[in-house]
Amino acid sequence: MEASRVAYLKTWCIAKPSTSKEALENNLQYACNNINAMDCKAIQEGGSCSKPNDLLLYASFAMNAYYQARGRHYWNCDFGNSGLISLTDPSSGNCTYEGGETAVDDSNSGKWCVASPSASDDQIQANIEFACGKVDCSIIRSGGACFEPNTVKNRASVAMNLYYHQTGQADTSCDFNGSGNIVRTDPSYGDCKLKSS
Repeated sequence: MEASRVAYLKTWCIAKPSTSKEALENNLQYACNNINAMDCKAIQEGGSCSKPNDLLLYASFAMNAYYQARGRHYWNCDFGNSGLISLTDPSSGNCTYEGGETAVDDSNSGKWCVASPSASDDQIQANIEFACGKVDCSIIRSGGACFEPNTVKNRASVAMNLYYHQTGQADTSCDFNGSGNIVRTDPSYGDCKLKSS
């Protein structure tokens, strides 16, 4: 087991890809109602983060704004166990997520790879095809422990994490052309247990 190393790193808060639509809607409403309303303007119609039209993207953006505004404490990204603290920037194109430094354990223990909420479904589907060409993805197929919820970002997160761990957790193994995020919060849910170090 690797010893803990505390470092000051930029962090972001994103929604767990397995989060239900109802929980994402609640997180979005709660976050936007408890921060400066201008912080959620980017996810409104015509805003820099309004495309693609994706509830996971909107909730992640709002949850991150809340997390940043409240001081970047891990509990400010919990959202009923539906938030993940990311060590990689989820920004994409013109959609910029604010990030700030906080003390984190910088060892390789307890790291996972998930799909970025900002990535397009086409990119995420390509990630599934790539990762599943390299690792056994039976757990995301029908009847597998991680098949439900049956969303492309949830299935991709499982496949990307399998690939990330099989390749030794190198940061580049979670890049996926900018569509992967390394997180410090366990994205496992129910019977779907995602491998960590």
